[in-house]
Amino acid sequence: MIQELTDKLNKLNQSANELLANPPDWLEGWVSGETFTDLLINNGLQALGIGALGWLIATLLERRHNTQMTKREKLLEEVWVCNTKHAGSTAREGILITGSVVIAHDFFRTLIIQLRKLIGGNIKPYERLVNRGRREAFIRLREEAVLRGFDRVINVRFGSAHVSGRFLSAVEMVAYGTGIKSGDASSRADTAHLQR
Repeated sequence: MIQELTDKLNKLNQSANELLANPPDWLEGWVSGETFTDLLINNGLQALGIGALGWLIATLLERRHNTQMTKREKLLEEVWVCNTKHAGSTAREGILITGSVVIAHDFFRTLIIQLRKLIGGNIKPYERLVNRGRREAFIRLREEAVLRGFDRVINVRFGSAHVSGRFLSAVEMVAYGTGIKSGDASSRADTAHLQR
């Protein structure tokens, strides 16, 4: 059996080497040119096409994520959230809870962001990234409250950190607060004006 797998891998490797040694004419014309100008135009069109495809896929994924977050937010409407420190007189239990996310852009938007940094001004793609990260962290905070049985979260705060690498532009967003279990519905009604 091992010998059969080895033979198949060798055949596959041999056919790949033959393809690279003698590429089809259409492939050779696509990645090269007879003159330097043809080479620049062909490669520029390829880069533009790949960039447009990457931008389109990233936009579709971002929209899908926003739709999913909207659905999750509707499920979490029962959890009251506020930024005040007052727990109320009916609070039975409280503990620190967090929600965090690391969110990044695709390579092509990162390139646009880097170009925009040279010019200066408002960087809308980065702004959308931070807003999406903050929203996701907030949803995860509320989900953690539900999982632990809390009906309120008080003293909610946000923190962020920039995570970077050679070709990575990501942001970590953290939402944290004190999860409170209260005994009756009247205490939640008292803080209803503080939600969101």
